[in-house]
Amino acid sequence: MDGHLRDVVDVAWAEALDCDRRLVRTPGVHLVRGGPGFAGYNAVYMARIEDAVLVYCPESFRAVARDLLAGCQADDAFTVGALEGIARDRLEMILGPSSHAFTDRRHFAPVPPAGRQVSANDERLAALRAACGEDEWAEAGFIFGQGVVYAMETDGDVLAAGNMTPFRGRLADVGLITHPDHRGEGWAKRLASQMVVDALPDAGVVRYRALTTNAPSLAVARALGFIWRGLNLVARLREPAVDAW
Repeated sequence: MDGHLRDVVDVAWAEALDCDRRLVRTPGVHLVRGGPGFAGYNAVYMARIEDAVLVYCPESFRAVARDLLAGCQADDAFTVGALEGIARDRLEMILGPSSHAFTDRRHFAPVPPAGRQVSANDERLAALRAACGEDEWAEAGFIFGQGVVYAMETDGDVLAAGNMTPFRGRLADVGLITHPDHRGEGWAKRLASQMVVDALPDAGVVRYRALTTNAPSLAVARALGFIWRGLNLVARLREPAVDAW
């Protein structure tokens, strides 16, 4: 990752978490306020960028988080155990860790693009959702009702779908899902290439997120020239969170 892309990415992390950009590059554990996207966020959120861990939590968890993470280094703080310790009996589920990757015109390595935008209400997407299951559908970012939807089609069926949602105020965050019967055939890579081709002129930088356990999705990102910078872990809470502090 060259210096320009790294600067853009680190500013994006800092703006999302409402902290100084220098904190993103400062080793250790830092509690952050969370930007507008965290207003009323019912979860404890951890981001790790190299040796810095930035932690958002609702106000009522702040003291526990500070005490639990005092003196911790990144390897000790960025763990499921630490999240469980902060959330305690209000823990509903752990999500992640997910990897964040980024590309721009300099780094993007397109393959022949294919696919097109379709309506989010296209009935064929429902069939793809049923075939993949709710967990995979949610991981691909389709549950939030934002952005634009892409599809790779053949003979009237959707083989793969993409969801381009907001990042830095523009539609520039790639989510992908492929029908179980058609994985490993390269459809997701070609569809993602189309999505990035469409997004880059306006966005300048495009983000790609995937679970660290999702090797095929990670491989798609690498093949297209995305470069990894950052991880996140989330502890979803059972009860409504107190407003952000």
